Amino acid sequence: MAIAALLLWMCTAAAGGYLLASRGRPADDEDEPEPVLQAAEPAAVPAARRAKDRFDPPSLVRAKSEPIPGMRALAEFSHPALAIIGLAFWLLYVLSRDRLFAAIGLGIVLGAICAGLSWFTANNRAARRGRCDALDLSPRLLILHGAGAALTLLLTALIVARV
Repeated sequence: MAIAALLLWMCTAAAGGYLLASRGRPADDEDEPEPVLQAAEPAAVPAARRAKDRFDPPSLVRAKSEPIPGMRALAEFSHPALAIIGLAFWLLYVLSRDRLFAAIGLGIVLGAICAGLSWFTANNRAARRGRCDALDLSPRLLILHGAGAALTLLLTALIVARV
């Protein structure tokens, strides 16, 4: 059952890797993605601030206007990083059958899932406000990735609990 969890984890990681690789590309039936809206109108910003920020690129303007600056970038980095580290610990468990590696892998997969959910939530909020780069990801692949993560969590929790 540990090998099944490992294979499921690897398939989930492959789906997530494909989501990362396809992020930002327009879908086949679309010509071009819509331009990203500016976060603040120049008239609404004080004159002293406008002079200082007038050379900021659009990505920096979006980052400055986020409710928690850097949240999306942190989740975008930590979700795949935690998933890869957790996969390595689970592989160590499969090879050695040491329950400590399984428990560490379970804890890390919980952190990876939390980071992934926060990343998804931050992207949805940004998309609703018109501040997101491009969220034209395949809904089927998102559902597949989420279901794979849920099943991976379930299997790893059952194995660690020895049910």
